[in-house]
Amino acid sequence: MHSLLTLAVILGYEVGPTYIAQNDGRYGEAGTPYEAGDVGQQDTLAVTQRTTVEVRSGRHAVIALYAPLQLATRVRLDQDLQFRDERFTAGTPVDHRYVFDGFRLSYLYAVVPDGALRLDAGASLQIRSALVSFASADGEQYAAQTDLGLVGALKVRATYQPGATWWGQVEADALSTFGLLGDTSGGIYDVALSAGRPVRRGVDAYATVRLLGGGAEVPSQAIDNWGNYVSASAGLRVELGAL
Repeated sequence: MHSLLTLAVILGYEVGPTYIAQNDGRYGEAGTPYEAGDVGQQDTLAVTQRTTVEVRSGRHAVIALYAPLQLATRVRLDQDLQFRDERFTAGTPVDHRYVFDGFRLSYLYAVVPDGALRLDAGASLQIRSALVSFASADGEQYAAQTDLGLVGALKVRATYQPGATWWGQVEADALSTFGLLGDTSGGIYDVALSAGRPVRRGVDAYATVRLLGGGAEVPSQAIDNWGNYVSASAGLRVELGAL
């Protein structure tokens, strides 16, 4: 275990394919509900990446995360689509852009710091930077919805490392408003299962399977969006002081 005066700085990066299992949306009082398949998001896999900087001192850890999600597709609409004040008629080729970038800061405290199993618990605060837009392929029509806000979540992480050859980890961020925040109901979850091993001193390679989802219904803004994404990624973690 690190002493309380020892700082460890760990850089992490992972990248891999993501399948859009669900991405339902409706924007505007008269907005047309649509799904991921309606806008071509399930015709191919997206490539997503995550970058982390973690600072540890004894039982304490602070993690900064940048996790962009940007999808761009072109489809010919099967039916009329009302998006805010713009109506795209059936048969129109449209470019759809969906951006949901996450900037997250987390704090963890080691409830069980020693032994083969380490258990950390804490909380996260995420800045949500979202953009949803439709544009006709001829450039004559365009409509967009932007959203910037803060999202809080509880966080837990369990790491099992029985020896020096490999380790396994389960990490989860999750929270639901349960309809307690005015007229807004929503939630987020980010659950990852990882396995890794050292490839040299201070450097670990790992693989991760992740389920990520969330959304909100905001009647005051006539927004209703919920998505679920499944990803598999490969990554590296580098402990700077150990190199």
